[in-house]
Parts: sequence; structure tokens; C-alpha cells
Amino acid sequence: MLEVKNITKKYDNKEVLKDVSFDVKNGEIVTILGKNGAGKTTILNSILKMIKIDSGEIIFDERNIFSLKNKQYFKDVSAVLESSVNVYNYLTGMENIEYFCGLSNIDLNKKENKDLVYKYAKLFKLEDDLYKKVDFYSRGMQQKLAIIIALVVKPKLLLLDEPTLGLDIESKWTMIDFIKKVVKENNISIILTTHQIEIVRSLNSRVVLLKDGKSYEYELIDFLTGFKDEYIITYIDDYNNLVTKKTDCSIKEIIEKYKDYDIKEIRKVDMDIEKIVMEKLNESN
Repeated sequence: MLEVKNITKKYDNKEVLKDVSFDVKNGEIVTILGKNGAGKTTILNSILKMIKIDSGEIIFDERNIFSLKNKQYFKDVSAVLESSVNVYNYLTGMENIEYFCGLSNIDLNKKENKDLVYKYAKLFKLEDDLYKKVDFYSRGMQQKLAIIIALVVKPKLLLLDEPTLGLDIESKWTMIDFIKKVVKENNISIILTTHQIEIVRSLNSRVVLLKDGKSYEYELIDFLTGFKDEYIITYIDDYNNLVTKKTDCSIKEIIEKYKDYDIKEIRKVDMDIEKIVMEKLNESN
């Protein structure tokens, strides 16, 4: 499917990528991890041909991507980038879908394409909002709409840059379930970036860690199973007191345990996933 082979990229005198290599197989999810400035965005932009690498190759279906015509390449490769404008606020959800499908020559008058739109909208619980202006959408709804647009062209490869960033807990798990379902049903390959350990673990994806411009691959992430996510819950107790507690229960367990209380907030305690992975790397050396 996709091979990133020994790529390097330098900005001015700073070498961001140094001999980075990894591959993505059909129907596989690969997560790219790395701190800000590690080169995650540079890799995605390179795959999207938005920047040109200094050396190395990016191979898609056994051909160098820069030898492929953009029209065909971007029918097979879609992306939702965190730093880009993915949808337009002054259009409705459906108008956005129609506009971007038009750019990709996707005929929404065909029943199979229209059915696909409504299928994804239903999975994302967005079907009742398709004809509302995006300006009234929450961040999570906009993210879902952008992913629907990216999938309607039926790509072989989908790039997702921090797909759950800014989403509430319920929307985050809806997104994760959706990603797994799409990969399973359509054999789509996905490259995503994230800082959130529960996403890597839930997707059971292969991991590529970027550190000091180099890449480290992990086929299995069994070592993550020993780490539990922690949450801070704020609720009103039986005596009308506002209580804040830390717990390592799962979201489902928290909701069940505190179902008789007025829950004000459930917030995840951030965990430095790059630090965890690097500690594991150092142990193996």
C-alpha cells in the first residue's frame, strides 16, 4: 500500500526528519507519535505532496507518489488535517459534502454515493444536522463531517491528524468506534497522529514513534496494557457538596458508579505517551 523509505527533510539548517522509514498495509491503522515539532505534520504533508522531501522515497501501490497524477492519487488518498480548513461554516453540512464531492467528480445523484453519505451520517449521529449550517456545529460535529467528506470518495488511504482533539468524551469514543468500523468494513488503511494513549490502545494500531528526527516502529503495543487511564470526576454528593475525585475506573464504570449523582465533569488526566514509549525503547536497548 504505502512505503515511506529513508526520507529526510530539512527546514533552513534544521533537519526535522532523518532517514525515516515505515510502511502501511491494506486495512491497517498506523499511529504516528511524537512531541510537537517531531515531524508528524511534515510526514503527513509529504504524503499529501504538499512539501517535497529532500531525499528518500514515498511509494504508493508500488509507484513513487510524485510520478502519479494528482487526480488519480487524491482519489485514492484523503485527509483531515487539524491545522487546515476542512469544511466551510457558511454552508450546510450537505452543501459541504456536495461541494467537495464535486471537486472529486463524485456524483451524488448516484444512489450508491448518496446512500454512503447517509450511512456515514447515521453512524456519526449526524443525519438530523446535515441541512443545518456548519456555523452552528460543535467542533466534534465539524470533525465528523470532514471525515464523512473524506470517506465518500472511497479512498484506499485516509490520513487523520489528531482526529479526537477537542472532542468531548462521548464524541471521542464515537470517533474511535467509527474508525474501527470503517477499516473493518471497507479495508481502508489509516495513518493518524495522536497524543492520547487510550486511542492507541483502543485502536490496537501499530505505532511509529518519531524521536530526534528518527522513527521507531512497534508491531505490538502490549506494554501499554499495563497502564490505566486516570480520570477526574466532579459531582454533587448526597449532602449537596461539590466533590472532585481521581479514579482509574473506565468511563463506563464511572457512569455506572455515579449514576445516582449529578455529574458535573469527567476529565482525563493527561499521560505522556511518548515518554512511556521511549522508556520501553530504552529498556529494550
